[in-house]
Amino acid sequence: MYRKTATFALVWMAFATIQTANASAPACGQAQVEKLLGAPAPPAASSAYIVPKGTVSPFYQWESNNGYCGEASLISAGLNNGQWLSQYNLRQVCGTFFGPETNGYGASLLQAGNPPGRNANYNDQVLLQTPGQGLSGSYDFGFAARCAANARLQLTSYPTTTGYQSANTGTAGYQDFMKWIKAQTIAGKQVTLGVLFNGSDDDQYDHIVSVIKIGTNHSPTDPSYYADDVLYFDDHGLHTLTRNSSGQWAWTSNPGVPPGAGSDPNGCTPYVYGYTFGSLGKSRTAANANGAGAYSVVIPKSSTSVLTVAGNTGNKGTSLASVPGPHNFGFAVSGPVDSQGVTLPVTLNLVQTQTLVNGSWRVNPADTNSTPAVGYNYENPYIGGAPGTCDDGDCVSNAQPAAMQMTLQATVRGLTAGTQYKLYEYDLPTLTGANTGTAAALNVPTANFNANSAMATSVTTFTAQGATYTTPTFSRTSDQVVVLRAVPSSAP
Repeated sequence: MYRKTATFALVWMAFATIQTANASAPACGQAQVEKLLGAPAPPAASSAYIVPKGTVSPFYQWESNNGYCGEASLISAGLNNGQWLSQYNLRQVCGTFFGPETNGYGASLLQAGNPPGRNANYNDQVLLQTPGQGLSGSYDFGFAARCAANARLQLTSYPTTTGYQSANTGTAGYQDFMKWIKAQTIAGKQVTLGVLFNGSDDDQYDHIVSVIKIGTNHSPTDPSYYADDVLYFDDHGLHTLTRNSSGQWAWTSNPGVPPGAGSDPNGCTPYVYGYTFGSLGKSRTAANANGAGAYSVVIPKSSTSVLTVAGNTGNKGTSLASVPGPHNFGFAVSGPVDSQGVTLPVTLNLVQTQTLVNGSWRVNPADTNSTPAVGYNYENPYIGGAPGTCDDGDCVSNAQPAAMQMTLQATVRGLTAGTQYKLYEYDLPTLTGANTGTAAALNVPTANFNANSAMATSVTTFTAQGATYTTPTFSRTSDQVVVLRAVPSSAP
């Protein structure tokens, strides 16, 4: 949204030292960002960490068209559940309706509106609010619950209107939100939330981020709120830095290749940020105060009113509506849509990507500026123009950029040795935006996977030798949609 302008959790113990990033540039990390802001250094290590099932690896977003942080969050969750949709296709799969109040400015399913303007068309952008609940505009826009359902991912939203265990208002409401995030992470789900960033102006959230882990000095199965718990999240590369000849860091832009990737010794894209629960909650004013950290979570206040995205209530989809607030918003992805509960966890990894440069395919550099590392989890070229023309994120375009070549590899987990399984692959072409609502859903089964085997592009039958099975690498282009589902051969 916003630019710089039956599941088990894996719990592991770390008593010795703070995790360090294997960075291309020396000392690249959150500490450098906080130092520029005059904010406190990141918190020390916790005695235990709670992480989602699999590994949620950071994903570097496009900044054009008002930013793709919501899309990047769903891509990250998707990769952790065996599927790939590009940032472009994730906007399309949202199936946003042509609204009754667009005043002739064109269909909602566009990356940047029609005609393209400096303001992205909010109707198509992945947002956290859900229409019709009194916390957004009256008409349709791209909201996470339908985007995920159409992408065949099982999503649960934070119950903003009622709260989780208490109303989402005041300090108790903020703590309720954090308890929900912790409980979802303990359950192994991939959690996404809205945050404020220092220097912006949205009343509720400026940016959408993905939870990497939670550090705790208490029982890792205890979902209670503790002020010294630490929330670690991926900011999708919103903050980027460059180092001058004197070794001083300064803010920089967001090019197609993340600063610091490969052999770049002077760029830095930290990605992973950690804050204690007790320090993270702030008002909008406090979030922008001198010495405040890079990110905060708003303390809700339902008795006041705020301006929020209103969907199709005005031309170009950029109108705002006055609603009660501010509130907290977030969602958790538990796995693929599977009404029978037969699918096994599948992780899809980008092993390598290549971009066509002057008629030749060139391998993109891996980004190791964070732990876990981004690697090849970014799309180059950028949407909005030729390489190098959109580095500040201000470009707007409805045109899909040229596709990358991707080398992919999948791992199926939770297997029983000696049992036979089927791994289905569904390869779909790039999405056109021709369908809206639930008609935009991917043509992938949500039940009876074996009975619907004809829907798959290919099937691999294997007998498990252990708890995991890893496929050979395979190649696809980034404009394709790739979905993998694994089930026992005995499943319906």
